[in-house]
Amino acid sequence: MRKLLAVVGLVLCFMTISSIPTHTEAAATRKSQTVTLYLHGHRGNPKSMAPLMESAVFEKHAHTGVTAFVANNGKVTLKGHWPAHTKRPLVNVVFKNNRTHSYYKISHWFRNVLIALKHKYGFKKFNVVAHSLGNAAVLFDELKFSRDKKLPQLKKYVAIAGNFDGVPGVHKDQHPNQLLTSGRPKWLAPKYRWALAHRQNLRIRQARILNIYGRLNRHVHFDGKILNPSSRSLGYLVRNRVKSYRERRFTGWDAEHTRLRTNPNVARAVNEFIW
Repeated sequence: MRKLLAVVGLVLCFMTISSIPTHTEAAATRKSQTVTLYLHGHRGNPKSMAPLMESAVFEKHAHTGVTAFVANNGKVTLKGHWPAHTKRPLVNVVFKNNRTHSYYKISHWFRNVLIALKHKYGFKKFNVVAHSLGNAAVLFDELKFSRDKKLPQLKKYVAIAGNFDGVPGVHKDQHPNQLLTSGRPKWLAPKYRWALAHRQNLRIRQARILNIYGRLNRHVHFDGKILNPSSRSLGYLVRNRVKSYRERRFTGWDAEHTRLRTNPNVARAVNEFIW
């Protein structure tokens, strides 16, 4: 009887151990998954993208657990963790210097986050949801580094209230703007001119992009901070260079520049596009 109990115990122990994911299995799972990063805008903070992330957790069973803090010198500190075999992992990216207007800095900070995540978790693909100035980090990162296939590759990108072609009151000589029939903005900000001159560097044909912008009412082309032609100018840069590109406009008081982050309809559109 004792021998029988011992044998049964060994079998149960073996079954339990076999059911626990090994480190190698967990690593292999993460390599096959796609991590989704959320980037705040100018003067943003760790809570800026929380409404969008919470919606993803509630509606799409995503899992938030890691925050990437980026120091002014570009050093990345990853805090938190995901359990093994986590599905739909989310990362909150926080720039400690949240007042810079330097596209050069924030694009390199973002690249450092991707490198840190790949080094620790092995991710090869990523999605990104960016608001306002966070979009400059994404665009200029891809303009500079998308040709390097050793680095994580962009899969899906949601741009919210992007300032691709200038910000009134920030960029010199900014004035009312419009898109020409070609989709090219009539007025070009200096950084947009640079992006236009280097768009051949974009190697993102595998990527899908959703560009969300807001209008305060049907009489204006403005979200209260960014002109719609500035947000929509992304299309002229990336069309024919991505797998798909589409735009979605929201109108009303809750389509104001900052409120787009907390608008449940925007969150729903983001979730449906990403997952």
